[in-house]
Amino acid sequence: MKIIFFGTDENAKLVLKDLQLSSHNVVLAVTVPDKVRSRGTKKSPVPVKEYCAENKISCVEQIPEISDLNNLSPDVIVVASYGRIIPDEIISLPKYGSLNLHPSLLPKYRGPSPVHTAIKNGDHITGVSIIVLSEELDAGPIVEQETHAIEKIDNLKTLTENLFAKGSNIILKILGDPSKINEAKEQDHSFSTMTKKILKEDRYIDWSQPGEKVINHIRAFDNNNAACSFLDGKRINFFSAVFMDDCASSCHCLLGNRSDRPSGMLGIHSREQLIVTVKDGIVIIRQLQVEGKSKISGAEFINGYTFYENKDERNTFKLLG
Repeated sequence: MKIIFFGTDENAKLVLKDLQLSSHNVVLAVTVPDKVRSRGTKKSPVPVKEYCAENKISCVEQIPEISDLNNLSPDVIVVASYGRIIPDEIISLPKYGSLNLHPSLLPKYRGPSPVHTAIKNGDHITGVSIIVLSEELDAGPIVEQETHAIEKIDNLKTLTENLFAKGSNIILKILGDPSKINEAKEQDHSFSTMTKKILKEDRYIDWSQPGEKVINHIRAFDNNNAACSFLDGKRINFFSAVFMDDCASSCHCLLGNRSDRPSGMLGIHSREQLIVTVKDGIVIIRQLQVEGKSKISGAEFINGYTFYENKDERNTFKLLG
């Protein structure tokens, strides 16, 4: 099977690698131009372009002319985490059409942030859908779907990787029997929900929420764009935390009684753990990062931060800086 692949990031690279190592032939990969990955202005190739260079796969950064693609005589187009619109005339070009991997159980969670939304909403089950690419975003007929349990230890990175790995295996099965593409079933559009593009301010933690919602919020981001809050004018990124109902627990006296303490107040648990108050308990912070510093544990933060005896605002995390 001759494949044209569209993809960009590490998750797309995973799918491309599986295709390249299979019996099929990736005749071209289409990706995006180099990007700035960290501080500074120096640009680096996106993961798909890097993989193509290492494995001698033909790769371009712009969608070629339809005549050039037609000359490749593709059997199928596979799209995984590409992030750009593909013209209709290209979608319909291959013999078996175009397939798209989407990490949700469509029609639920169409759009750009399905995994983030599932974790933040506290879902226990999600899944992956392989659909026929269509003009309307994530609305094409479903070829195959498979459910996947969301574990409490999952975060955005781990769950996304697992879903793309599962989706990649499903794509290989479909390519082994392409007649399944013609049997794709229309989505029930009346049940569709749309996710939104994640903005910088979406990372900010609202400590007035119940503890489980705070934990889900932290899990719904990754290391590159972590959930965050502000303390003494500095941004604090959060990477790992657990919730505990503290009705029966003894905490640092700085916390006061549950009835009179504000949400978002710092404290120290009796076991020398950094905690933050929420409306129904405490959030134990396991790993965090002060702006401009390296990641540290909650215990390391305790050793380096001054806890003020008076309960002023300097001991309280803020929703906004």
